[in-house]
Amino acid sequence: MTRGTASLRRGLVLRVLMPRAAVLLGWLALAHWIRLPVPLVIVLIAADGVFLLWQARTFLHSADAHIQSTGAMAPVWGGYLLLLFAGLGGLALWWDAFLIARAEEQPAYAEQQRQEREALYSLSVSGDGRVLTFDGEITFGLTQRLRQLAADHPGIVQAELSGPGGLIAEARGAAQLIRRQGWDTRANGLCASACTLMFAAGQKRTLAPEGQLGFHSYTLLFTSALPQVDLKTEQEKDRAFLLEQGVEAEFTDRIFAVAHTGLWLPSRAELQDGGVLRK
Repeated sequence: MTRGTASLRRGLVLRVLMPRAAVLLGWLALAHWIRLPVPLVIVLIAADGVFLLWQARTFLHSADAHIQSTGAMAPVWGGYLLLLFAGLGGLALWWDAFLIARAEEQPAYAEQQRQEREALYSLSVSGDGRVLTFDGEITFGLTQRLRQLAADHPGIVQAELSGPGGLIAEARGAAQLIRRQGWDTRANGLCASACTLMFAAGQKRTLAPEGQLGFHSYTLLFTSALPQVDLKTEQEKDRAFLLEQGVEAEFTDRIFAVAHTGLWLPSRAELQDGGVLRK
């Protein structure tokens, strides 16, 4: 090995291979452990590109000197190939880092579930902080959100309700909260099934001009998953709650006589006589 060849190889290792390997390892580490903002990634890519060009320029000067002194081309072509591979590797890692930086961070599974459930209904408080409005399906987490809103807006005096129903257990929790808070309730549209438990929890209970209440007996969507649940027992729990709220026993009998596939829409007079509406 001539002195010129050894000098070229030493320069290639010290000025190109080792620094480039360190830079590539740095990109790999960033891709796996740190998510950088897009502007910073662009700056780093630009800086690395400039550094790669400087390495290539340095090698070209060494290669010219080597050719002039020895005339041997094999080490020079080997250096060119190494620079080509280093550039291609850099491009791949730059693109990977850029895509990672641009990717939207996905929420955790529990957070995704919470967002999906909250998308089933709308819950808001009026500008004066006196009226809470619920519209949609009663699902997991509703009671907790109502509790938080009650704490954040202590001036709430009325809950306006509408929706097709939902989870009985969650409706019970919401109804107990409404009763403890002493809120009045008002049906803005159709308040059916489990929604009526929340309505019945109100201190004063009224219907808006378009308001309706819809009742039926209970059913289980997944009977095999809940063999320990007895529908009659569950209905008796809510019958007792309705009686405590002043609903007539005869009216509760009619509620649970309606098939779960049907929907009884009592008139205002029937609701008034049955103790459901209360001023």
